Formats: sequence, C-alpha cells, structure tokens
Amino acid sequence: MASKQRTDTQLSKTLSWLLRHGAKTEGVTIRADGFVSVPDLQKHPRYKSFTLEKLKEIAAVDAKQRYTLRWNAELQVHEIRANQGHSMAVVEGEAGGLERITHVGQIPLAVHGTYYRYWEAISNQGLSRMNRNHVHFACSDETNGTLSGFRSDCQILIYLNVEKVLAAGIPIYRSSNNVLLCPGIRGIIHSSYFQRVVDRKTRQPLTY
Repeated sequence: MASKQRTDTQLSKTLSWLLRHGAKTEGVTIRADGFVSVPDLQKHPRYKSFTLEKLKEIAAVDAKQRYTLRWNAELQVHEIRANQGHSMAVVEGEAGGLERITHVGQIPLAVHGTYYRYWEAISNQGLSRMNRNHVHFACSDETNGTLSGFRSDCQILIYLNVEKVLAAGIPIYRSSNNVLLCPGIRGIIHSSYFQRVVDRKTRQPLTY
C-alpha cells in the first residue's frame, strides 16, 4: 500500500509539472484554455502510464482539486488541465478557464501565505509571480485544513487590498478550484496594494 501511495504521489507531481510548466518543452500540445488531450498525452513515450483510469483517480483524490478532467463531445476525447499555477504563456486569463473578477463584492478576502525567509524581499520589492503567470491568493485565512491558495505551514499572511487593485486596472481571476490569481504589474504586486500583513500564529501586524 505504501509503495502504491508513493507511486501515485510521484505520478501526481509529474502530471502537475507537465500541465503547469512542461507541456510545450515536452512536445505535448496544450491549448490556450490549459487542456491537454488524454490520447495526445498517452502517445508520449514518457507518459504512457497516465491511463484514463489513473487520471480519473488522481483528479478525484486530489484534496486541493488541482485538476479538471472532462469529456470533449465535439472532439470525442477526454481532456485534462491543471486549474491554476501555470508558467506557460500560452495559458492565460479567461482563455485558461479563469473567471475575471470585476468588483470587490465577489471576493471579500484575498490572502497570500508566505514565510519569514522571504519577508524582507517582499516588503521591499512586493510580491513576485516568479516563474508563474500569477501570484496566488486564497479566498479564506482559515489555515487549519486543506486550502487551495497557500500552504498550511505558512508563517505570514498578506491580505490584498482588492478594491485598490481593481481600481488600478490590475486583473484578478478566480480558478475553478477557488484560487485567486493576480499577474500584478510586470509580474509584481507592490506593497502599496497590501491591505495588512500579520503573523499567522499571533495575528500581530508586520510593518512594511
């Protein structure tokens, strides 16, 4: 059983990397909406182990709902995509299955979790999307369970001033698994767009 769990975990990590970052370099066709044809995936010699049954299992058991697996009736094929976290420029915005947020009432809370080892750089330079298309935010600050948007062991919570971001014309999107995504300005969300920053455990405010 433990061996199967390790194998399944590795398969999920491989699938996540491929759908978020590696499809183009691996020669697997990925559309602007982020979907990859399952038959195309299985044609690749390195990904033959991704049977439809295995993909269904990976998508079903993923606690953070990272994947969407669907039947495309028009093309008569199953397709799979990662719901967020892409670094490939081909997958972007509404075309990637993201809902554009248009007013603050749609997302009363947007919070990014991070660690003290990154705080000095963030407070000076802002939040960077790094090699991804967006900075990720959760729609809740309840970190006691599985929450898409940040890791459960994060030390610092950065609350986004959603109203100010939208007023500046900076887009915010929501993925199908309820992660909030913001590209920032040239990949950076400046600290002037932070609403507040707190220590996750003590809830004491941090200055920036």
